[in-house]
Amino acid sequence: MIKEFTFFLPIKIVFGNGSFGRAGEEAVALGRKAFIVTGKKSAQKTGLLKRLTDQLSLRGIAWYHFNGVTPNPTNVIVDEAASIARREGCDFVIGLGGGSAIDAAKSIAISAKSGLPIWRHIASWEDDYVVPQDALPIMAIETLAGTGSESDNIAVITNAETNEKPGYALPQIFPRVAIIDPEVTLSVSPRMTAVTGFDILCHTMEGFVSKVSNPICEILNERAMEYVINYLPRAVRNGEDLEARGYLAFANMLAGFSLTHSRATLLHAMEHPISGHFNVIHAEGLAALFPKWIEFSWEGNPEKFRIVGKIFGLSDDENTREALVRRGRDFLKEIGLDVKLSQLGVELDSLESLARDSLRYMAGGVRSNPVEAGIEDIVKLLRESY
Repeated sequence: MIKEFTFFLPIKIVFGNGSFGRAGEEAVALGRKAFIVTGKKSAQKTGLLKRLTDQLSLRGIAWYHFNGVTPNPTNVIVDEAASIARREGCDFVIGLGGGSAIDAAKSIAISAKSGLPIWRHIASWEDDYVVPQDALPIMAIETLAGTGSESDNIAVITNAETNEKPGYALPQIFPRVAIIDPEVTLSVSPRMTAVTGFDILCHTMEGFVSKVSNPICEILNERAMEYVINYLPRAVRNGEDLEARGYLAFANMLAGFSLTHSRATLLHAMEHPISGHFNVIHAEGLAALFPKWIEFSWEGNPEKFRIVGKIFGLSDDENTREALVRRGRDFLKEIGLDVKLSQLGVELDSLESLARDSLRYMAGGVRSNPVEAGIEDIVKLLRESY
């Protein structure tokens, strides 16, 4: 019997090679002055920023460019940008870049509308938390196939003072429009292709085995995992493989759809404090934890993990927990991400505090894991991944 579920996705998707050229016409319906959010250099170096602003200017849309976003964007960056957006009278936000730029754009859209510091809208565990009532309209233009942020209602922001790095979800931060053009990802380096592509695999695999998955998410995640496993190594080897880039961009979009509903699990819950405290590249932290997460979580949903094993190419006779862990490690080696926490600069004496953070502000991911973990379990998993 199919279980009951709710599925809601109010996003217009514009997907396909050359779709970047439609950003201007789609922006017309969003407002008259855009606040464009990017990283520090990439959008300028690739020419994408000029291509975007030319389209806006052609249609009489004014714009302001904010290029202060860093990897693992902080609340300080968001608050600064939101203040500028209010000062400049911007009435919609465009995130141009990867997950950091789009997550920052979503958060800026909230804070620019409310006038409050963004942390007041993120830290739901604090007494002064405020549920936002509205946000500026958002356009997301994805230039990396990685986080799924263009097609979900989730953002991740780090507190610059405490190093807390929660993900938060609000209906107000669904992009109105997402532009997904595989051609703009052709220049992404092999290393960045690997780390962003592996993040897609984690999102979809976690969503597939999650306790809160639903029948639509299962279908989306199964297909997305297939695309990543088959096409990510190709894109890492040859960045100009447009077919591989297209399938990864599509998988990333599917992952965002699923994340909205099935969420990530213990793997992400353990990693967020790591990159929050040690500024680790998110997917490298995931890669370090990935084999031990599979090993720990298998018994909670062996049927679905066996489906994952089949997607990885395991036969029925060899499709065991141990074989899936080995195949996962082989995949990490194939894309150059076979790493340990010790290689990423994580301090051994921090493991218990990292585990406490996982349970404090990433508790939803801990609860949705096939096997729920306590603090001793998390410390053990972190130590075994060290």
